[in-house]
Amino acid sequence: MTQYAEYGFQGKTAIVTGGGTGIGASVAVELAKGGANVAVFGRRPEPVERTKKLCLEYTEGVLGMSVDVSDRNSAEKGVGIVLDRFGGADILINNAGIELKIEPGRSRFWDFFDAQDSDDYLEFFRVNTLGHYLMNLAVIPAMRKNCFGRIVNVASSLGVSGDYSTPGYTASKGAAITQTKAFARRYGHDNITVNAVLPGMVDTPMKSDSTPEEYETVKRLTPLGRVAQPIDLARVILFFAQEHLFVTGQTLIVSGGMDI
Repeated sequence: MTQYAEYGFQGKTAIVTGGGTGIGASVAVELAKGGANVAVFGRRPEPVERTKKLCLEYTEGVLGMSVDVSDRNSAEKGVGIVLDRFGGADILINNAGIELKIEPGRSRFWDFFDAQDSDDYLEFFRVNTLGHYLMNLAVIPAMRKNCFGRIVNVASSLGVSGDYSTPGYTASKGAAITQTKAFARRYGHDNITVNAVLPGMVDTPMKSDSTPEEYETVKRLTPLGRVAQPIDLARVILFFAQEHLFVTGQTLIVSGGMDI
């Protein structure tokens, strides 16, 4: 696809976690359009299969797997299959994440701020932070071998602002941001870049329990006047995944200006 002709995706192999729906699915399809081999990781087989079929419209090299990124064995097994199939891994999009699920009529803004038990609190870190860590460890040896790698971590603007949601969620996203910097420092000499994209509110299935009032509030507070769509994030993520990139350890908030 001409839009990504200079990004160097042709023939590269990319892994997208949380690739079954939302941002991850959009990223996987755009990478496929750019000519990359794409491995779609997700916990639920059905959404992964849907994304796989969409990617196959643009490239023949597509895998879809049920992978739990918070489990070391699952992450390593999934990456191993990718390496066996394609002979390497050039791009890793750490998009898998979880958010607080709420009951109808309640708000994620403050209703749960001080009402989470320890297990629920730590689950945010298992997926949103440890998941990045385990996937990085599984993929980086192959990247070092080829002296090339592009890692993009999807965190959240709340990891910087601390606004709303629950402290466990915002803290896990803040940890993902600082972890991004640590990996960037450690592996820069191997030509591996590690950057983070920080969405604001995005219209994805993860937001299916958000109220119309919440959507309207975000629209009103956003200078660009709307809630982001998955493709808005995908295009920024792909910028950080491109072949010729002299940027690492950075975070970019993609909120339509709501963070100004």
